[in-house]
Amino acid sequence: MRIFFALDLEPAAKLEMGAWRDKSFRGLAAARPVPSGNFHITLAFIGDVAEHKLERLCDSVDQSLSREPSETASLAINELGYWQRQGILWLGPGHCPGQLSQLAGRLKGLGARVGGKLDHRTFQPHITLFRRCKVPPPPPLEPPDFSLDYDDFVLLESRQGKRGVSYHTLQRWQLL
Repeated sequence: MRIFFALDLEPAAKLEMGAWRDKSFRGLAAARPVPSGNFHITLAFIGDVAEHKLERLCDSVDQSLSREPSETASLAINELGYWQRQGILWLGPGHCPGQLSQLAGRLKGLGARVGGKLDHRTFQPHITLFRRCKVPPPPPLEPPDFSLDYDDFVLLESRQGKRGVSYHTLQRWQLL
């Protein structure tokens, strides 16, 4: 199963960000918009992991959080970014709280212990708006200005279907 840890956004926030994206980038040719229902912030991509290792991974997260709890926080989602090589247009915070970076690093390490992918890139919290974006789009007329409060995170399974990718929550953890 293909899994990752993420901050899942509230449905209202997903709709609001999707409406802003659709209004701001109406004529973006050849790019593929991510369905707003799939909006999330990946904390740690684990990749393909055998199903029998899932319980061990979840137990490891439980133990890690009981030893060193992570705190709730807010993110000001006010920055637009573009990764040319991947063709991704994204929305994210101008500043990432240290506790979020630490949580992402812990989850990445726990995932690697069960055979997950170890990504050495610097953590950049973001919400993917478009894929296959071949050229950087012009700046939006209205800059992004969203607030995201988070008090939990999830382990999601990514499933490829006839209608594209869908994400299914396998486990949820509360933050303090």
